[in-house]
Amino acid sequence: MSVNVWANGPGTPGYVCTDARLTNRNETEYPWSARPIATADEDYGEAGWDIGLNYSGLSDLASKLFSLSRPRWVAGTGVIGRGEIRRLAIHAHGNSGELLVNGTGGTKLTASSVVSMHRDLNSIGLMTPDDAVNPAVILLVGCNAGYGRAGTDLLLALTRVWPNRKVVAFASLGYVAGGEMLRSGAGCTEPGMRDTDAMHPGEADRAVGRMWHNRRDWPWASERSPRAKVALNGEIKLGAEW
Repeated sequence: MSVNVWANGPGTPGYVCTDARLTNRNETEYPWSARPIATADEDYGEAGWDIGLNYSGLSDLASKLFSLSRPRWVAGTGVIGRGEIRRLAIHAHGNSGELLVNGTGGTKLTASSVVSMHRDLNSIGLMTPDDAVNPAVILLVGCNAGYGRAGTDLLLALTRVWPNRKVVAFASLGYVAGGEMLRSGAGCTEPGMRDTDAMHPGEADRAVGRMWHNRRDWPWASERSPRAKVALNGEIKLGAEW
């Protein structure tokens, strides 16, 4: 049984819901004990995620993934085992070639810091399958982390730690609208980050009013997004090419 995990890092907008299955807000009549689940993306969140967790740093993320209890909506019992996470989103603030997995002021994930972070990165990778035919996807969900040569270097360095996995970062600003994505009555947010066509926060803030409901030009960030940069076993492609 494979699962998809969305992990929100320090300082990121919102607090992702533990039950990361997207709410279907179009369903108004359902049993009181059930929550309607959307199977397709909506303006307020991305479908396809199973479990959400919130982490304080890279070591905390590795520890939480290794001890992640299997919730009632995921088949099986016990904890999620090695190789069961088919899609993993690591959400954190970013800059070109950087993901702030340890928060502002903490050690950044960069091409040069991959060696010092190898133990935690390797542990995280072990939770995804080593599958050359149908590679798992690890998304670095943060602004501009895949941009330029520094972004390419980061992705290539990570493919050496995570062989046979698609490692994805984005070459533009990401956007999360906490109010739009807030799950009613739950105090947490639906999963997802928009892959925008903006490069600066002010630019995105000015555009969000007209672009938030335009999922063609501001899609949910994935390996298929127009501004995604995807690395697999030392090779770089753009998201649209996969």
